[in-house]
Amino acid sequence: MRKLLLSVTVLAVLFTSCKDKLEKKDKTLSEMQNEDENPNNYVPVLSTASESPVYKKINDTVDMHLNIYYPEKHKKQDPTPVIIYFFGGAFLHGSPAQYEQHCQYFASRGIVAISADYRVISRNKGNALNCIYDAKSAIRYVREHAEDLNIDPNKIVVGGGSAGGFLALQLAMNDSKWQDPSDNAATSCVPNAMVLLNPVVNSMEHDFRIVKFKDNEADSNSLSHASEVNPLTTIKTGMPPAVVFHGTADKISGYEFVAQYCADYEKAGNTITLNTYEKMKHGFTAPKFQNGKYYRESLRKTDEFLISLGYLTGAPNVPEPDPKDMPKENQKPKAQKKNKPE
Repeated sequence: MRKLLLSVTVLAVLFTSCKDKLEKKDKTLSEMQNEDENPNNYVPVLSTASESPVYKKINDTVDMHLNIYYPEKHKKQDPTPVIIYFFGGAFLHGSPAQYEQHCQYFASRGIVAISADYRVISRNKGNALNCIYDAKSAIRYVREHAEDLNIDPNKIVVGGGSAGGFLALQLAMNDSKWQDPSDNAATSCVPNAMVLLNPVVNSMEHDFRIVKFKDNEADSNSLSHASEVNPLTTIKTGMPPAVVFHGTADKISGYEFVAQYCADYEKAGNTITLNTYEKMKHGFTAPKFQNGKYYRESLRKTDEFLISLGYLTGAPNVPEPDPKDMPKENQKPKAQKKNKPE
C-alpha cells in the first residue's frame, strides 16, 4: 500500500512539474508581440541560397523571402519536384536558417529546395493566423512561378517542424476562410506530399497556444479561431501522403495527439507513416542535437519517402559526420600504445 501511495505521489509531482513549466509560457497576445528576440537568430535571406525572391510584401514595408536552392545545372534539366520547409518557433519566432542544411542536401539530390520566411508574433506584431496566410501565399507563389523556377507544380512537398508542421497541415486542409485576401485563390496551396517533424496537431491543447490566434487583446474569439484551424478535427479523405517524425517524450506538440492524428488520417483513407522515437523530446531532429544523429536519420527516411513517390531516384547519400566534429564521448578511444619492456 505504501509503495502504491508513493508511486501516486511521484506521478502527481511529475504532472504538476510539467504543468507548471507549461503554464510559465502563459502570456497575453500583447506580451508575446512585445517579446524580445535576439536579432542575430533571425536570418531572412540566406547567403548560401541560389536566390531569395520576395514572394510577398506586407504593408509595402516588410518583405517575405523564399530561400531557393537549385541543383547543379538545374536550368538545363527537366522540371524537378520541390520541397519547401517552414521553420518552427511556436509562431513566436524562428528563422529560415533552421532548414538551410536540409535544403542543401535535397538540392544535392537533384531537386529544388526552399526554406521559406513568414511572419511571426514577436517580430511582426500579429498573430498565428498570419503565419497560415503567409504559408499559403508562399505555396501559391511557387506554383504560379513554376516555369521560372523550373519545378513541377504537381510535385510540391511541404516540410516543417513544430509550428512549421502545423502550417503544412493547414495547407493540406486549405480552409478558404483563413487566407490572405490578396492571394489568387484559384491557385491551389495544397501540397502533394508532407514531411512533418514534431508537428503541432492540436491548436486547442494549451491556453498559451489558443491565445496566439487572437486578432488583438479585445478579441473574444481566440477559442473559436483555434478550434476552426485545429488539424485534429479537420481530417478528410484525399489529403496528401505524409511522413511524420515524433518523440514520445515531446510535451510541446504532444505525442498522444500526433499518434491519434496519424491513426485518424489513415482511417480517412490517406497514407501516413509515423516514425516514433522513444524518450525523445521536442526538436530532436535538429542538426545540432546529438551531433545530428536523428537529423541524418530523419533526412534519410525523408529521402526514402520521396523515392517511394517517384520524386527522387538513386539512393540516399546523407553524409556521415566528420570524426573530428564528434563529441569526445562519441569518438572511438584511440588504441593505447604498448609499453616497451624496460
